[in-house]
Formats: sequence, structure tokens, C-alpha cells
Amino acid sequence: MALSRGGAAGIAAGAAVLGGLLLFATAAPTSLVDAPAYEIDESLAGEVTSGTTPALSPFYDVADWQPGPPGTLVRAEPIDGAPDGMRLFRILYQSTDLQGNAIPVTGLYAVPAGDPPPGGFPLVGFGHGTTGIGQACGMSQAPLDDDTPSRSNFVPHIEPLVEQGWAVVASDYSGMGAPGPASYLVGPLEGRGILDSMRAVQSPAPEIGSVAIDTTKMGVYGKSQGGEAVLSAMELAPTYAPDLDIAGGVSLAPGFTPALQGVLDAVASNPTSTSQNMFVLLIARSYAENYPQYTNLDEILSDVGKEKMAILDQYCGGDLADRVVDVPLSELLNTPVASGLVTALGEAMPGSTPLEMPAIIVQGLEDTTILPQFTHAQVLSRCALGDTVFYVRYPFDDHPSLNYQARLNQPSVIDWMEAQWAGEPAPDNCANQLLGTTNVAAGVGR
Repeated sequence: MALSRGGAAGIAAGAAVLGGLLLFATAAPTSLVDAPAYEIDESLAGEVTSGTTPALSPFYDVADWQPGPPGTLVRAEPIDGAPDGMRLFRILYQSTDLQGNAIPVTGLYAVPAGDPPPGGFPLVGFGHGTTGIGQACGMSQAPLDDDTPSRSNFVPHIEPLVEQGWAVVASDYSGMGAPGPASYLVGPLEGRGILDSMRAVQSPAPEIGSVAIDTTKMGVYGKSQGGEAVLSAMELAPTYAPDLDIAGGVSLAPGFTPALQGVLDAVASNPTSTSQNMFVLLIARSYAENYPQYTNLDEILSDVGKEKMAILDQYCGGDLADRVVDVPLSELLNTPVASGLVTALGEAMPGSTPLEMPAIIVQGLEDTTILPQFTHAQVLSRCALGDTVFYVRYPFDDHPSLNYQARLNQPSVIDWMEAQWAGEPAPDNCANQLLGTTNVAAGVGR
């Protein structure tokens, strides 16, 4: 029997998740990037935590907002105290919900100071990692304040990308700044937010001035939740934003949740309290809001889980995580997991639509936040679709250290992106993924 590309991708994903640990155990040692774990400078430790929920400023009041075409910049304001060599702005722009209705979304725009190179600055749409779903939880609220969720994304990602000479726009995602539907791991909603932010900053604004953007050098870059979001943006771009010439995307430890009943039931039965507590509550709220035709909170959550819902609007980052780890994960969710949620995940998660641009996907095998076998499943899905994927695995890195390892070690995601802008052929190691091995990394013996 012949399989459709989508069917092949689904089978590949299921095989990868269910047999993921075996695949990792049997892969040849040289299939990994043979680099020591990246050690984070302890002097940054106080800057990359996220235990404080910031206050919401008047910028996020949208009482006077009127609907408009997606990608339209509504207003902006400068953020004082930007690091030397860059300018920072909050932006409010138009996007759309899953039904195509106009919604206001906010974001952070970071540009190098000084004159742009000939042709303008390259532009990257950044997808941030998990910070919550509340209005105070986005990237633009307090990127310069220590111990905030936005700071924890700004220091390891946005700041070094701007230092590289790139303009970076980071969507807060829907509901995380301006009011709107909760968007956690709802790929089509996050993807719209990223693409429309890239459109919005190409419009001149009095608060920003004229920033020259090189529209031949655009890409997307994300970590964790943002890694999933940029893959969704890449799937959407050809139809939703064909005006954006996106050369490729960087996805670090993407927050992929497989739509497999058995796998989700196993996760939901965890008798311990983990970082996954916050994730599943955010998923439950976001999917109940965006996919009411499939599921609702009563189906997904236990009474204990539903009691936690009010907390999601009030707190962000570590401040939120600390308030939902007081019970085992198994006491938050109904089991078996609601079949409607599984259906909705299958519709929202990236991995069923072929990409028209290349991707580099990077994973640390010591990561306990984003499980390596889930990333392997996403890679197998992409490869089964015929995508051009370069998959890099670091055997000794965890979730935080990957932020730095992926940029500073070879193969560097920075070098990969700039090679795409230069028109070089994108590397592809999909043939080895399907055998459970990864042949990557220039300079590593094979």
C-alpha cells in the first residue's frame, strides 16, 4: 500500500517517539557532535533566571485599537537603557487568529545602532521559549530587568544576534501583551504572530525611524516553545506570508508534543511533580480556547488542574512554575488524555506540511525539559516529508547550555543562517536520520 507524504510523516513520528531511546542508544558515537557540554558563565546566572513577573505598562492598553490588515504596524515606543550598540522598541501590530479575525499582538524589536550595511540589516523573526500565557509574560515587557522571563530569552538569544549585526523582532505571541487568545504551542497562531511581526517592522514609524532591512536576508530562529513556533511559521509562510522571502530557520530543542494517545497517556500518568506541570496547564488552557470544536477544560483537566487556571493569568516564568509544582502531574490531568486534545494537537503541531525552505534542528541529549526522542520524532516527520533538514545533537548538553553551544560551537547556527543568505546549498542529513544516525559537524572525524 502506498503512503501519502503526510501518512509517512505520521508513522515516522510515532516510530521515533516509541523507539526513540533505542535509536539514540544504537546510533554510532560519531553521529553526534563530539563537543564537551557548554559551561555557562556564572556571572550571567543572575541575569538568565525568570522568577519575577513584571508589571504591565500602559503600552499594552488596546482600548483604541481598530482591526487592520495583518502585518500592519500600529504603534511603537523606544525602550530606555538598551545595551551599547543596539536600539530596542516595543511594537503593537496586526495579526490574525485561527478564524482569520484581526487581533492585536505585541513584540520586541531590537536593531543594531548605527548605519546599516549596504542593502540593510538582515531580519530574523525570533520565537521565544516558554514564559507563560499571561499579558505580562511576553518578550517586550521587561527585557532589561533581571530575573524576568523576557530577560531570560534576551540574554542568550536576542542580544548576541543583534551583536552579530542582525535586526531581530520577537513576537510576544497572541495574548501575551495585548489581550487575545492564549497561544501556547498552538503552532498556527504563534506562526502568524512571528510572520506578521516581520512584516510590521518593515514599515517606517516615527518612534523607530527608518531602519533599512535587507529583504533578501530574512530567517526565523527559536528555542523550545519558540523552536516549535518557528517550524510552524516556516510551514505557514508560503501561503500566509508569501511576501516574506525567508531563507531558512533555526529550531533549538523544539517544543514538539506528539499527537499520540499512548505517549500522552504515559506523560499524564507521571506520579511526580516536574517542570512539565506548567507546560500541560498552558497547553490545556490554550487548546481549550482555540479548539472548542474538539475539547474543553472539563475533558482535559481534573478538578485540581482546573483550580490552577486562574494562576496562569497572574504569573510568568519561574514565578508561575513554582506555583504549580505542589501536586504530581498525574493529579492535574484526566487519564486517558482527552481524545479531542490529541486530535487538536495533530492539527496544530508542525510536522505534516512540507517546508519550502531548509531548517537546522539542534538538540542536547541531556535535556530533560524537551525530551530528545520528541525532537527526533519531529526530525523524522520532516525528513519523511522530503524537507531539507540538518540535524545536530550534542550528547552532553541540557536545555540551558544548548542556547550557547548551538551558536558558539561548530556547526554554528549563525554560520548556517548566513550561508543560506549567501545562497550556499543547505546541508541535509536526512538519509542518516532514517537509519538512526546523524552525520554532521565539519571537523569531527567520521
